Amino acid sequence: MPLSDHEQRLLDEIEQALYAEDPKFAASVRSARARTRTRRSALLCVVGVLVGLALVLVGLITAIVPLSVVGFVLVVGACGYAVQVLRGRNSAAAGGSAPSRGGPAAARPGGLKSRMEDRLRRRFDSE
Repeated sequence: MPLSDHEQRLLDEIEQALYAEDPKFAASVRSARARTRTRRSALLCVVGVLVGLALVLVGLITAIVPLSVVGFVLVVGACGYAVQVLRGRNSAAAGGSAPSRGGPAAARPGGLKSRMEDRLRRRFDSE
């Protein structure tokens, strides 16, 4: 059952107070959650690839082409999800936190987006 808006705000305030009071503990809890989520996602990807390969093989043996197509789509989807999970984990490890809504370039202060903005700003300032 989802929380009401008031309950969600209270929970957010408690969470922010915890981060302010004990940032070391909050960081350890955050990293433990990320590891658990990554393991679960990796296991899901492996299961998806194995089930997809099994469907492809069964479809080829029984000459049921749609079953093979579904298996192939499942394999490709599981691999795509694995890449997405690994990219998210790598950018979180590099930035120290989860990627922001602005994308990876917005999360890093020396990213491509900020360098391009600086160049554009300097160009217009010099004119």
